[in-house]
Order: sequence, then structure tokens, then C-alpha cells
Amino acid sequence: MTTKLRLFAPVLAISLLAASCGGSKKVVTAERNDIKGNWTLNAITYDGLAQGQKVKITLLDEGSEACLTGSTWKFPNNGNGSYTINSSAAGCLVGERTIVWSTRQENGNTVFQYKKVSGGEKAKNVADGYRFKVITADDNMMQLQSEVSFEGKPLYINYSFTKL
Repeated sequence: MTTKLRLFAPVLAISLLAASCGGSKKVVTAERNDIKGNWTLNAITYDGLAQGQKVKITLLDEGSEACLTGSTWKFPNNGNGSYTINSSAAGCLVGERTIVWSTRQENGNTVFQYKKVSGGEKAKNVADGYRFKVITADDNMMQLQSEVSFEGKPLYINYSFTKL
């Protein structure tokens, strides 16, 4: 090995290591298996609000964060799932909702989506549903994010789950 090559090899290795540890955001491509199972929705947070700004919105047609926090979600592999609202806070309707869920890849990101279905109703006949970008999903936790427009700017709603 020549002297120049011997000096260059460690510099190249250090450069590659530094590049691999850089601050670039990792694209999350969660698999269906990362999402299936039973989950508890622990927290709902917002990105895109000014410091100290509060927002009062109805989430997932259920009510405020108080209604959804502590809800339990079941995502079996067959795509026929449910979630249960456990909170008896004002404006919350306690009970189980039946859903059909799936994942898909869009622009390098995993998207989780579901539709509420009532007794005997087929998902293909339900026009409305919910879509979330999967921020992270593993054996213990999952974070989903939806984007809405608030005062003409994007507001990101983060749903943080832990696996039961």
C-alpha cells in the first residue's frame, strides 16, 4: 500500500462514519407486523403551535384529547380491528368502535389508515376515513402523525401509543 493510500484510508473511514451518524432524518418504513397488536393511546401532542398557544379541536370525530387518551386499540393481522374509548370525561362516548385498517407506502413513508364501520357495513361502502404518517413503530411503541390546517398553517397532531 502506498503512503498516500495509507493516509487516505483512515480519513475516508472517519468521513463515512461521520456521514452515517449525521443528523439526517431516517425514513420510517414500518411493516404491517410492526403495527398489528394491541395498543394504548397514551398521549396526544401538537407540533406547529406558537409557544403557549392552545387549540381545542375534535379528534377523530370523538372529542378532545381527554376522550382518546387511554383508549385501547386492536389491530389484528386480518385488518378488522377496533378501538375502545374508556374516558368518561365531558363529551366522550365510552365504548368500542369497529374499524378496518391497513398500511401503504407513499413517497417513502408508511401511511396507516382506517375507516370506522358499523354492524354489517362494508369498508368499501364507507367514504370517510383517517390517514396518519407512521413516525415510528416497533415492539413497544408507535407514533402516528396527522396534518391539518390551522390558521392557514400546518398543524401536526402526534398520537403516541404503547403496546399492551
